Amino acid sequence: MKIENEKLKNILLAFTSALFLTFALVSCADANGLHNQEAATVTFVFTNFPVADGSYSIPGDHNSWDNTSENITIKGGEGTSAAVKVTSSSIEFSLVKKDNWLRPWSNRDGGSINGAGRTGTDYAVNFLAEGIELGSEVTVTIDGSTPTATVTVE
Repeated sequence: MKIENEKLKNILLAFTSALFLTFALVSCADANGLHNQEAATVTFVFTNFPVADGSYSIPGDHNSWDNTSENITIKGGEGTSAAVKVTSSSIEFSLVKKDNWLRPWSNRDGGSINGAGRTGTDYAVNFLAEGIELGSEVTVTIDGSTPTATVTVE
C-alpha cells in the first residue's frame, strides 16, 4: 500500500508541476503571443484634409486592415481619432469610409492629394508612419495641404 501511495504522490506532483509551468510560460503573453510586448498609444490627427465632412475608418496594419468601424470624424478638413495601441515602430494605414476601400482624398480615386506611403504601386493610396517609440504616447499627424500628404510622428 505504501508503494501505491508513493506512486500516486509522484504522479500528482508531476501533474501539478506541469500545470504550474504551463501557466507560468503563457500567462504573460499578449494577444499576439509575445512576452513583454511594449505598445505605443497612437492618436491620428488629420489636418487640412480634403474630404467631405463625415465619419471615416482608419484601417492599417495596426488593426489587420479592418475598415468595419468608424474611428474618426472629420469636419472642415480636421479630425482626431481615439487612441489605439500599436506594437510596431512603423505602421501603414489609410482613411476610408466604413466598409469601403475607396479613398476619397486620393488622386487615384478622384481626390486632390497623394498619400505618403511606402514606395511601390500603392504608395499613393496609403500613409506610412515611422519612428513610433514603443511604450510611449504618440501623435501621428497627416497634413493634406500639399500635393503629397505630410505624415509627422511626435
